[in-house]
Amino acid sequence: SPAASAQTVRFPDVSSNHWAKSYIDALVSQGVLAGFPDGSFRPDAPVTRAQFSSMLQAVYAKSPVRGSVNFADVPNNHWAKTSIQNSYRMGFLSGYPGNVFAPEQNIPREQVLVSLANGLNYQSSAATNDVLSIYSDQGSISNFARPAIAAATEKGMVVNYPSLSFLNPGRNATRAEVAAFLYQALRSEGRVSAVNSSYVASYNASPRNYRLAAGTSLPVTYARDQI
Repeated sequence: SPAASAQTVRFPDVSSNHWAKSYIDALVSQGVLAGFPDGSFRPDAPVTRAQFSSMLQAVYAKSPVRGSVNFADVPNNHWAKTSIQNSYRMGFLSGYPGNVFAPEQNIPREQVLVSLANGLNYQSSAATNDVLSIYSDQGSISNFARPAIAAATEKGMVVNYPSLSFLNPGRNATRAEVAAFLYQALRSEGRVSAVNSSYVASYNASPRNYRLAAGTSLPVTYARDQI
């Protein structure tokens, strides 16, 4: 029916089989994300640090873990000043040396994941290098980001499209990717239901290879018709 199709294709540039459609629709309906005046969503557009702070404020209202700071490049009349301050005070975003926030800088994928993992105070239970070994490009992850991304991975917050094994940590995050990361962060807290996606990275500590001492006896059973 026309009504059903209107619900299926909310944005002309987000097809019904777009990999992030479920994430985008859910966060738009919750008021976390919005489309543009022309009706588009622009899923492949980058996200600035100021825009990301606004998304964080729409999702989180946590108690402050630190005081405010007046960033040199965020004047009082900046549209995102309040969300930047709140994101900083909650522990999600930090500045750069020299009291700089860089609000108009496009935020890389690894920074989004670090922000979410740090703000939610997540830590990995397994060794960082073990968890990150699931990514073919794990050598490209910045040193500062490694522990937080390992934690985000264990919590199911990492969504890699089109290739599950490539994190692309330094690439600018797209609006679709930020939607996916934010949704999975909410999922890790049990605030939303799971979205069926084949692009959520996961780390499984088993199976592992164990070395047995020579002469170790192992009980083995078998069914003859399976040999």
